[in-house]
Amino acid sequence: PPPAGGRAAIALRIGAMEHDLVLDPAIRDWVFIPILLLMFLIGILRHNVTMLLKSDAKPGDQEQAKQNIALQRSRRLRANCRVLPPSAFAVRRHYFTNESDGVFQQQIDSKADVMAMMTDPAMMQNIMKGNMAMMVPQVLMMGVVNYFFSGFVLVKIPFPLTPSFKAMLQRGLPLATLDVSYVTSLSWYFVVLFGMRGLFQLVLGENEADDAKLMQQSMGGMGGAPGGGMP
Repeated sequence: PPPAGGRAAIALRIGAMEHDLVLDPAIRDWVFIPILLLMFLIGILRHNVTMLLKSDAKPGDQEQAKQNIALQRSRRLRANCRVLPPSAFAVRRHYFTNESDGVFQQQIDSKADVMAMMTDPAMMQNIMKGNMAMMVPQVLMMGVVNYFFSGFVLVKIPFPLTPSFKAMLQRGLPLATLDVSYVTSLSWYFVVLFGMRGLFQLVLGENEADDAKLMQQSMGGMGGAPGGGMP
């Protein structure tokens, strides 16, 4: 059996694990809220910088943008068709698939458009600018969070989780005895980073500069013609 001092240490550790941590309210005011505000302000700044760096669209780019928007609208219609009245769904389907003047019935020289986009230096420059506007703020913000706010336990999730979530929710604080439901500051940064897209869409509208979405659209426009992925 372990000595008396060892048994006391084990009992103290087990008792500490059974009780919840008492989080200082100052952590909420000086860590939790500042990270949230910084991420929001950096997202607004990144959107404005992306809009300023974007070159003027050419006629071919405008046509490609119209085709991508039509494809997005058709995907949303297909995903939400169950909540629409039959008459409203029929009107929208007629707009896309009418044999005489439907959007998806128009003949488009997609091969020429794809080759023009692949050889257009302006488009490649826009993609590089978008990547820079996406990566630089994220690297700087992650460095700031890791330097100033590292090692803090911010919140506790109000439902139990399995130990497999520990590495995701407790980055920067490798404590084996800490309950998995606690979230550290670095993990909170990643949660805010990937969870603010809906807020940016509400604040900035449909034209918000979501880098992942812009990259997906550009790669889709280069690799998939509008006639190939129609619903």
